[in-house]
Amino acid sequence: MSKVTRRDFIKGGASAIGAGMMLPVLNPRAAGATIVRQLAEYSAGAGNILVIVELGGGIDGLNVIVPYQNYGAYASARPTLGIPKDLLQPLYGSATMRMCPELALGQKALNPANAENGLKPLADAGKLAVIQSVGYPTPNLSHFTSRDIWYSATVDANISTASRTGWIGRHSALFGDASNSLDTVGVGGAVNLTLYSSGAVCAGIASDNNGNPSGYAFNTDGGYGGDRNNQLAAARLVDAAASNSSYVDLWETTQLNALDGADQVSQAALGYTSPVTYPTSNSFANGLKMIAKLATSTNPELGTRVFYISTGGFDTHANQASYTNPEQPTGDLPRLLGNTVAPALKAFYDDLAAHGMEQRVLILLWSEFGRRVAQNNNGTDHGTANNVLALGGRVKGGVYGQDPNLTDLDRGNLKFKVDFRSVYQTIIESWLGNSPAEAQQVLNGSFGNLGFIA
Repeated sequence: MSKVTRRDFIKGGASAIGAGMMLPVLNPRAAGATIVRQLAEYSAGAGNILVIVELGGGIDGLNVIVPYQNYGAYASARPTLGIPKDLLQPLYGSATMRMCPELALGQKALNPANAENGLKPLADAGKLAVIQSVGYPTPNLSHFTSRDIWYSATVDANISTASRTGWIGRHSALFGDASNSLDTVGVGGAVNLTLYSSGAVCAGIASDNNGNPSGYAFNTDGGYGGDRNNQLAAARLVDAAASNSSYVDLWETTQLNALDGADQVSQAALGYTSPVTYPTSNSFANGLKMIAKLATSTNPELGTRVFYISTGGFDTHANQASYTNPEQPTGDLPRLLGNTVAPALKAFYDDLAAHGMEQRVLILLWSEFGRRVAQNNNGTDHGTANNVLALGGRVKGGVYGQDPNLTDLDRGNLKFKVDFRSVYQTIIESWLGNSPAEAQQVLNGSFGNLGFIA
């Protein structure tokens, strides 16, 4: 079997496998990898891990990070959806903006009898950065098109999904580890466009209700004691001679490494222990728990650089929120933030900290667009600019960018002030360890470093 180099993999038609690479591949940091190799792999980004969280549907950023100084204009635009001023929580680094109670306090914001399990302690400690008024030129109000734009970091709305590549996918193809298909991982079983590019190496892994990898294993008949070993031995019997096709050779390599990778994922999950209790009946928390299991594993160390996870329900045209009883708000947005997002993120961060990993993990939260400033009957319609949040031990907490202007609008929508690609450039340079020139290569342009990562 011929040897396929990284350059051959990228240039020789790796898209045939990269597009569906949901199989695990041998990890260079497993037993037998040299110290020199490990150091080389860690040189870019120093072993940092990026966790991208997509808040699907277009979350209402104005009801997450609320204009406090300009509360009068906010309340006027949202007479029934506006959060009462005395419920808003101070936001580290800003005297003019405040955090909604649900994200800050978690389930306690929904009922004072509940325990507090939100992000307030992390924000107060300067571990949360809020980048305001983020968007792109000529904003598109279609969920699908705007997502594609954010996934690909390409703002031309006329490019089809099939013709796009993901910004992380391009980074993986150029600077990732082509020998490790766990280089980037999509949680949920599918690989998001963000992770895809010809030559990128990615895996899709679902999680069960206990945060264990699901459906990512070499399944054999447990009724026969020797079945697993026999099938593995048979699968590993490939012709060592070079074939007439590089694709056959590459497929054989992938097959062999997939078997080893599946066992590594299983071992990582089995070796996990934690003092942290995650929320129950929360699929987002289950996915984050699985990320924690894989990211904190040291034997084996999987070497994943990027995890991608999404949670949805934020398209709140109706039933968005009601604060008739301020101590027990109702509606989809308070419920999603207070019951799902905040408790899951707090548990995940605490889990990372318990494993000494909070300095190595950056969590990025984004949504495809914001909502209009004025409410409709009992919700908000598709808007434009929005907040992006960054959470982590090396985040330089505070508020970045201009406060949203609620009176200088574009057809009822906020005007964007920060190009979302500058968020990506900041991450590529300051977290993944690339130069400005390399970031420009990934993003097809230069958009500036916002400085929210230490």
